This record gives sequence, structure tokens and C-alpha cells, in this order.
Amino acid sequence: MSAKADQMAILRYLYERLDGGDSRYCTIATIKRNTGLQRANQYLLALTDDLETAGMLITRQAYQMSGGRLFQITAAGYDAIATGDMPLIVDSATWTGRFDLSEYQKTEIRRILSEMRTVIEAAKLSNAQTANAIALIEAAEKLIETPDPLWPEIMRLLRSPAIAGVVGIAGLLLSIAQIVMAAAGS
Repeated sequence: MSAKADQMAILRYLYERLDGGDSRYCTIATIKRNTGLQRANQYLLALTDDLETAGMLITRQAYQMSGGRLFQITAAGYDAIATGDMPLIVDSATWTGRFDLSEYQKTEIRRILSEMRTVIEAAKLSNAQTANAIALIEAAEKLIETPDPLWPEIMRLLRSPAIAGVVGIAGLLLSIAQIVMAAAGS
């Protein structure tokens, strides 16, 4: 099966779950058990990262000793499955390869991160929330400067609830994802 088919299986399962009245978040183990996707957890996390970037599902950090994340379909994901009108979903296979961003693309990402910082500083957050969000952006900025940036980790940092919950950040994050995917396609 392709990554896109696997993503569809995950979304269908989450759709059926919510449609059946179960609004609880679920784990990777639950997804594996109910979809038959017996693949590595990292593969499924990459697929769900892409679905989250596309706005089809949301995640929450699982506060357990083992860590992990919890998943639930969004209204956009629910509507996409219900209508059969699936928008473009990033194919995780492109995230596993190495690719180089041009200096222009890196400069554009730095500009967007700076814009994210401005949005966060202007948001009505507590001092601790602001500090946490800024620290995540600084970590992403440092990782971008490495010779072989770890894009899945950078995107995971930027999708953290400390940042993603701030009004105005989603569009900026999508802009970064589009730049990275354009580089992956070239």
C-alpha cells in the first residue's frame, strides 16, 4: 500500500470512530489494531504528522511515562471523508529522503519563523507560555542551520501545542511546509 492509502485508512478509522459517537483521542496502538496497519510506529507518526499539517487531524501529547501522542480527526478531515473530496495530503515518503533547500528557501523560512515570533509576542499568553513558544521557534531556527536539517523534527517542534494554539500561526506553519515540500519535489 502507498503512504496515501495508509493515510486514508487512518482517516477512515478516525471518521468511523467519531461518527459512531466516540470523541475520545486514540493512540498509535489503537490505530494499528483497528486499521490493520502493522507498520513501524515512526512510519505511522510520519503519516499522522502529514495529516496534521494538512489540517485533517489533531494531536495531543500523551502525558504518560511512555510519552507518545493521541489523535483525533478534525472537522476538515471528517468532511473530507464524508464527502469523498480529499484535498492534497503530503506524501510522507518525500520526508524520508535527503534534500537541500536553496539559500533563498532557507531565508524565506527564517523570515516566516521571525513572523511567528512576532505573532507569539503579540498574543495574550502568559510569560511561561510565551517563553516556551519562543524556545521552540529558536530550536527550529538552530536546526535549520545544520548541514542536513531534520525536517520531520523541525515540523514536529513547530506543531507543538505551545505554538500551534496561537491564533495566526497555522497559516505560517503551512507556508513553511509548502517550502519544504517544494524542495522535496525538486
